[in-house]
Amino acid sequence: MINWILQKNLTKPEILERIKSALNGKDEIWEEVEVIPFSDEIPAISNKDSFKIIYGSTTFMLNAFKDNELKEGVFFEPTKFQMRNYVDKWNGNVLNSDGRLMKFGELKKLESDPKKKWFLRPNDDGKEFSGRVDTFIDLKEWCGKVCELELPELNKETEVWISEPKEIKKEWRLFVVDNQIISASRYMNEGELNESEEDIPEGMMQFATERIFEYRIEDIYVMDIAEIENEYKLIECNCFNGTGFYKHDIERVIQSVNKFIKQKMRK
Repeated sequence: MINWILQKNLTKPEILERIKSALNGKDEIWEEVEVIPFSDEIPAISNKDSFKIIYGSTTFMLNAFKDNELKEGVFFEPTKFQMRNYVDKWNGNVLNSDGRLMKFGELKKLESDPKKKWFLRPNDDGKEFSGRVDTFIDLKEWCGKVCELELPELNKETEVWISEPKEIKKEWRLFVVDNQIISASRYMNEGELNESEEDIPEGMMQFATERIFEYRIEDIYVMDIAEIENEYKLIECNCFNGTGFYKHDIERVIQSVNKFIKQKMRK
């Protein structure tokens, strides 16, 4: 039995309904839970005698990964979903591969034109903060204020990736199951949120397929691709369990995940 544990709060109702509508097999069930934002508390699960797949926020995903009962249905390994690993495995095919890894608190030691803009993002997939482009002087000021707070999720020891910003034309999100691209959607166009299931260039799909077969980061995951200067680059990969949908074929994604899990369970 496959049991999808769906986070009711913070997930769009229409997304939940489409996921539930795809769970129509006799050995497929679902249950809804509420997750306290930024809490380590795991919600109560009713149907425990099943293969449990969680879907919801990053908080839910990270908490479930740490839980022995829920971990089997979380397709994630922290050391894999990092900028450090993307650049190590895919090299120059990664957007911002020309950057460097450093600790957040070391920003104040860097030298740069105060007005020069830089791109900064967490090394990890934990979403400690959203990737941002800002002037060097503003980044240093922000860094100083945050480090004074000594937050557990973002402090002077937190690893970050810094690089020169790139001009991105378009961005796509691809859902990958067992090395196969199941569904793709454009979500950004010229810096604006603009979803499309029709603008899926063959060149982008070929680029993604090559990266997929170069390195299998996980059985089930999400890949974000950017177009810059008439070429494609990998932005990052994301844990499937905590990643949102755009103009994707959600039903096909859910059914593909279930099919893969059932095949593994029969082995």
